[in-house]
Amino acid sequence: MLYIENSHFLFFKFFLTFITYLKVIIMKKSLLLIFVFLLSFFANAQEIGIVGPAANGWPDGNNPTPDIMLTNNGDGTYSINALTLTTGAAKFREDQQWTTSYGGDTFPTGSITNGDIPVQAGVYDILLDLNNNTYTFTDVSTFTEIELTGSALSAPLMMSTIDGVNYEVSVNEFLDGDILFQVTGSSDTYGSANFPSGTATLGGGDIPVQAGFYSVIFNFNTGDYLFSIPDVGMVGTAANGWPSDTDPTPDILMNTTDGDTYTLDGQTLSDGQLKFRQNQNWNVNWGGDTFPAGSFTGNDINVTAGTYDITFSRTGQSYSFTSLSLDEVSFENFKVYPNPTSNSWHFENFGTAIEEIVLVDINGKTILKVQPNDTIGSLSADELSRGIYLANVKLTNGLSKTVKIVKL
Repeated sequence: MLYIENSHFLFFKFFLTFITYLKVIIMKKSLLLIFVFLLSFFANAQEIGIVGPAANGWPDGNNPTPDIMLTNNGDGTYSINALTLTTGAAKFREDQQWTTSYGGDTFPTGSITNGDIPVQAGVYDILLDLNNNTYTFTDVSTFTEIELTGSALSAPLMMSTIDGVNYEVSVNEFLDGDILFQVTGSSDTYGSANFPSGTATLGGGDIPVQAGFYSVIFNFNTGDYLFSIPDVGMVGTAANGWPSDTDPTPDILMNTTDGDTYTLDGQTLSDGQLKFRQNQNWNVNWGGDTFPAGSFTGNDINVTAGTYDITFSRTGQSYSFTSLSLDEVSFENFKVYPNPTSNSWHFENFGTAIEEIVLVDINGKTILKVQPNDTIGSLSADELSRGIYLANVKLTNGLSKTVKIVKL
């Protein structure tokens, strides 16, 4: 009996020990499963980035993933520090796709909506909190404000920047006078003795500006600056056509010395429409309602085919097309040289070929005749006496003109 009782006791003890070990094994296995689950969760947790013109632009065919990625903090929040943004729209999106995105209607903080966040240029610490569906842009670096001051302006002109380094102003009128770059609200100024470009230094002299219309760029880090006279050109079916994907800049550029009055002589145009525009883009453009002259409006100018001397006036807000006669057009590029000469005269008329040149003396007697049928022709003066002669130049289109030439 004693043996049997001891056997029962030993069996019971063994059973208790087995149950204890089993519980330990189950607990360890559960912990392992939980650990594996957490690893899987964090490994597959979504990534979130910021996209839009305020950052690297919207996704497109050329760059489908411009997202600037935020850090997943593991607590339902995502963040990035000291990110430089420009003025424009922005949104957050998951995994570089539009399946799930987060926008907003206010800046620098707000609740998540479907709208685009209206970001202002600056450097920001950004926090996206999905626990309470909010976002926060904290300004951590205010850009230095730069303005143009001096006698060349009637009032100081504030420059704009998207990065605190490169500053610019659009086209403005400047007078004859001086200019400095000044840190707004301080006495710090940057200048140089050179115009229209140079390197400004702190405390440098005044920049001597010539009157005209200029856009200005200034690098705050290097001091480099440039005053640029803007281009003005003509586009439209009356000229080289409207801009297109295959030819975005068909502009026929005009000539200017001051950015105010632009001219173009002897330009041949077709029946069609035309506009003037600045710097080969549509940001600034001018049209009109009347032809051959008128004031600026937003409409296309209806042009009649012909050859014109064209004038554009920025301050006058007007344009004019002065028609050239066929004779003026035909002989527009005509010249004879050297004149006087002791050897020979050379005649040129690029555009319309010279059919015949007839040399006569002052009494009207024909002395020499050549038929170049080319844009270039020559007459020899070797056998001629000193004196004044007349050369009748006939073009292949039937028009002619007479010029006085001298033999030395």
